[in-house]
Formats: sequence, structure tokens, C-alpha cells
Amino acid sequence: MYDNVVVAIDLGDEAGSRMLMRRAGEIAREGGARLTLVHVRPDLPHSYARALPEGWDLEQQEEAERALEGLAAAHGCGESLVGVFAPVGSTAREVTALARRLDADAILVGAHRMGLARMVLGTQTAAITRDAPCDVVVVRAEESTG
Repeated sequence: MYDNVVVAIDLGDEAGSRMLMRRAGEIAREGGARLTLVHVRPDLPHSYARALPEGWDLEQQEEAERALEGLAAAHGCGESLVGVFAPVGSTAREVTALARRLDADAILVGAHRMGLARMVLGTQTAAITRDAPCDVVVVRAEESTG
């Protein structure tokens, strides 16, 4: 179904990352899709960035990229993985730009559980869905029974 999939991961959300990687693994195994993982790091205000040690940003980028590679390996997706990216900026803008640059067939994103203060989709998920150059697969959390 899909050959080239960008998986938008929030490394700060372990449960969501596992959920997305399970689905990405299914897509890769069933259809032979190539996977690219992306975690968008927040853009710090310039006043903060000036106070950080030299090389801090590159260290953060490399750490995030290693975490993405580890996530892929932990979910049996290592052979399907073709790239990892950890840019700084707006999540929606960076994810859709990467999908466009890589000519992706689909973007996998997570849907957050609804609370009173949330819209139907998270704001980033909604923006990615609106601006994507390809299909967007919204992966929903499994309902807990209890």
C-alpha cells in the first residue's frame, strides 16, 4: 500500500512512540515500506539559545537521532529504516517539508486522547493532516479496558 512512510515521533511520549512504531512495523512488514523517523525538537528563544554551551544543539540532534534508531531497532524495524531526522522548528512544518522532500506516500502521526481542553485532533496532528503532500495515517491509542 505504501512504499515510503514518514513516522512523526514525539520522543517525550513513550506510549505514543511505541504505538506508532507498532503500526509502522506492521506497514513495513506487510507491504515492504521504507520508514523514515522524525522527531521535531522545539525551537528555543534566541535569548536562551545564546546561553547554551557551544555544540549543545548538535549534541541534542545526535541524541535524538540515536534514540530514533534505537526505537526502530527495538520494534524490529531496523531493516526498513532508511533515515532519521531531528530538526528544530514547528512540528507540522518540519514533518510536512520532510515528507515533501522525500516524496513520501504517507505520514504516520498519533492522535492524543481527548480531554475537555482538546480538540478532535491535537493541533500538530491537525496541521500535518491539513498541509501534508500525501496521505496521513492517524494512529489512535488503544482503549484501555478496566
